Amino acid sequence: MSGALLIVDTQDQAAGLRLWAEQNPADHASAKARPAHEPDRTLMLFGSRQQPGQGHQTLARWHQQGHRWIGDPERWRVVAVDASDDDLPALARIQPRWGLWIDDGPDATRHALQDLRQLHERGGPLNLLILHTGQCRQDHLDHLRDVAWRYLGIRLLLIDEQRP
Repeated sequence: MSGALLIVDTQDQAAGLRLWAEQNPADHASAKARPAHEPDRTLMLFGSRQQPGQGHQTLARWHQQGHRWIGDPERWRVVAVDASDDDLPALARIQPRWGLWIDDGPDATRHALQDLRQLHERGGPLNLLILHTGQCRQDHLDHLRDVAWRYLGIRLLLIDEQRP
């Protein structure tokens, strides 16, 4: 049962993790003994044109700008998720960290809204961190955040960027 996906009541996720650790003592012990340089935080990255490498670059940029909550960006595993993934609702229940990739360019807001609508329709997460290259206009990101909340009930977290 080592690789099995265990789905529990979302109200008691910690109990599910404890149960998994009890059923998989070898996996639990190896997770504790993991070297410091291996990824131990996962960010599920959603968006029609996302790339895990772009997510890592964004985390590294934020860390360099003083956002210490990120810690070592190399300890993050960024996983691209597609709206058509049949496991999306289950992933939304068990994965705590989600991001939405926003492209640069004139159609970025429209594409992001389409992605959010798909996410909403497929039972995806309701809280996402906005990741981007750093070139997105702040007013577009603010508008996207407002529309996502007002019409879809999705909260988008924006990180303050230090602009050159």
